[in-house]
Amino acid sequence: MTLKRAKWSFNAAVAIFRRDMYVFCKEIGGNLLRIVGEPLFFLLVFGLLLPDLNLFPTGYIEILVPGIVSMSTMTGSMRSVAAGIGLSFEYNEDIRAHILTPITMRTLALEKIICGTFQGIVSGTLVLAIALIMFPGTFSFSPLCYCELFLIFIASGLTFASLGLALGSSFIPETLFEVMFISMMPMMFFGATFYPLSLLPELNPAFFYLTLFIPLTYISEGTRAILTPQIAYLSAIYCFIGIGIYFVIFFSLGLWAFKRRAIK
Repeated sequence: MTLKRAKWSFNAAVAIFRRDMYVFCKEIGGNLLRIVGEPLFFLLVFGLLLPDLNLFPTGYIEILVPGIVSMSTMTGSMRSVAAGIGLSFEYNEDIRAHILTPITMRTLALEKIICGTFQGIVSGTLVLAIALIMFPGTFSFSPLCYCELFLIFIASGLTFASLGLALGSSFIPETLFEVMFISMMPMMFFGATFYPLSLLPELNPAFFYLTLFIPLTYISEGTRAILTPQIAYLSAIYCFIGIGIYFVIFFSLGLWAFKRRAIK
């Protein structure tokens, strides 16, 4: 690729990103409801109601919040990219129009992943802010921890946006949402979201190793290592390594599926 063509491709990607951000902000009401609706119910029921009824210990909040925040970054990035790509390929001319711009397939795919990552970061940040308001004094961390959390959110967004790109490019809308449900539900409930990984080795070693194969586990444990390090089983560095491996896999699959669908 020549320098001139690379500049054209970059400028086209920036223009498309601005357009995607404009659409996101224009539909901010529905987007906020989609982002905070499900996590808010989890926090209300498992964080407030059940502990008040003495069905859950009050200390469960320290386990729950990192998992819910991690789950939010996953759903925010994965759903936005998968649904946007799947519907655009099938029902409107957005992707077709973007392909006709002076932009490479790789750059266009990367723009969609970055856009999904942004929504994942917004999701995680909003849910974390709500949790800190709902449970004041439960978590205390330094400004450095905010930077580490931001890196976790970026890693999560990139990884699951790439997975969303792969799914949205591989399935038609009629089956896409079923595939997303089948893909997300096991990760949401078995990705160390509602329980710490540290309790599994003695309880059920087989389930422990199964959990290690779920990508959300590394986001949940990474967030837990920052917010509640006394509970986390994996250190942040191991979590970054684990999610990095999944990012390489999902990005490669997403780029291949996107190119294949675009050529069709």
